Amino acid sequence: MRLSVFVWLLCFVYYSEQKSTPQDDSYVAAVVEYEVRANIETNVQNYVKLVKEAADQNADVIVFPEMTLTRGARRVVVPIYGALKDSPVPALRPDLYDAILVSISEAARQHQIYVVINLQELMDCNNAPGEYCPEQKKYQFNTNVVFDRTGAVIDRYRKINLFGEFTRTPALKPDLGVFTTDFGVTFGHFICFDLMFQVPAAQVVEKNNITDVIFSTMWFSEMPYLTATEIQEAYAYSMNVNFLAAGANNVGLGSAGSGIYSGRAGSLISVMPGVPTTRLLVSRVPKIPGEVKEPFPGPISDDPKSVDNLVLISDPSLPSHVSRQLVEGAQEFILTTNEVSCKFRVKLRLSDSEQGPYYRALAKDSFNVYARQTMGVAACSLTACKNNTIESCPYRFKNKDSAEIEELEIEMTTHRLHYNSTLQCSDIVYYPVSMRNDKVPVRPKNFTFVVDSKVDSQNVPSSDNNIDANLNRKERITYKLNAPQTGLVAFGVWGRIFNRDVGYHKEPTEDDLRNYMEIEDWIFKIDKKHKATI
Repeated sequence: MRLSVFVWLLCFVYYSEQKSTPQDDSYVAAVVEYEVRANIETNVQNYVKLVKEAADQNADVIVFPEMTLTRGARRVVVPIYGALKDSPVPALRPDLYDAILVSISEAARQHQIYVVINLQELMDCNNAPGEYCPEQKKYQFNTNVVFDRTGAVIDRYRKINLFGEFTRTPALKPDLGVFTTDFGVTFGHFICFDLMFQVPAAQVVEKNNITDVIFSTMWFSEMPYLTATEIQEAYAYSMNVNFLAAGANNVGLGSAGSGIYSGRAGSLISVMPGVPTTRLLVSRVPKIPGEVKEPFPGPISDDPKSVDNLVLISDPSLPSHVSRQLVEGAQEFILTTNEVSCKFRVKLRLSDSEQGPYYRALAKDSFNVYARQTMGVAACSLTACKNNTIESCPYRFKNKDSAEIEELEIEMTTHRLHYNSTLQCSDIVYYPVSMRNDKVPVRPKNFTFVVDSKVDSQNVPSSDNNIDANLNRKERITYKLNAPQTGLVAFGVWGRIFNRDVGYHKEPTEDDLRNYMEIEDWIFKIDKKHKATI
């Protein structure tokens, strides 16, 4: 065991002798990387055990991932405006509630811990007092449910932005998930694809002045900008929040990655496993993000033998980026596209024995489409490639490949940040994203990320493809390495330009529904012969 990890464990034991209070400057959090299983009863039993394990380590709150508890025909009524108002503790009134709510309520109550779960929720508008019902029919939602230390249900959040989940309905009203604890911390929470959107990912933090966010997800990693722990850590850094992310584990389908992050300090503990696994991650979290006082393990390295087993897809839009191949040695150049200018200063040293890996600089100011949602994006980045074509990017190179990025600085001149007074949050967020060959982001101590507002467009570097001269002000973002890096797959600024988004609201067809149900069967490895028994 490394000395730093040993010291961290000693500190953790010392500081975890009792439940946290409002007077403490930190609390203890747990998140679960949970292997996807089809059997719901097994999942409930496993959840209850994990609640106990977290409580045994004096965790104040435990977070479970998206879509790892219920599926298929098993849907749970969560009457937060109905029965739960009068009888908020399902464990005390098992006659009123689904057995899943009763079991988790009992576990939270017995072990005195806040619990956040995700499940398929059913709402029948023919019997839904207090609910908003645009039509008198049954709705199915992707929902987080929060229990306090007494086992009471204290919050319910319905996913606003669905990722092709055609059997479910987006939240009928964009209500934010927010709850306050007895240890003096107010949490926001949302689900998976929600991370990509202004509402709720930016709004829940900025509108409510929240410093702690919970994230349940079944994330499918996409290189170079959106692998799981990469974007989790980048979100925590840019929003300057503590971020508790619990991920579903299904490595054969590309789903994995969980962690606890603290603002500019980055990962307190995180995993990006290449093997099927269920893991409980526990860490002490400072109430002021980034002000970490005790040693912490950070990213836990995967077994080198399994590092390649996690399926990672690639961003299909990369060939549309403006790009330039790097050469060995020092180089400085500018790429521009639409309203974005990217200035690169790079010093690259390849191995003596062979040419490779290849690197390419990228610039983008346009849109990406995810699950029928057209989303505004802007990027300045560097990525590894298999050969000298952009179609071979990004690329996680083999052990025999070697290259060192001795120096790297990206200066991005881009869309000016703007505050949306109606939504009470930012219209644009820029993330410092990176990924190494071991699937781990570059540690915060090894990079500098600075946003310098109100740059004169007159002073913006130009090239043959100049930027829009009509804009008077822009943002200048500097993202650079503080130390040489080997094994770097991606490094860049990735921006979400929310006010350019275009939604897609077409009702799903029967084919959409059938195809999605087949995808779920594939995710949960359901044999159709046994489907009816689950």
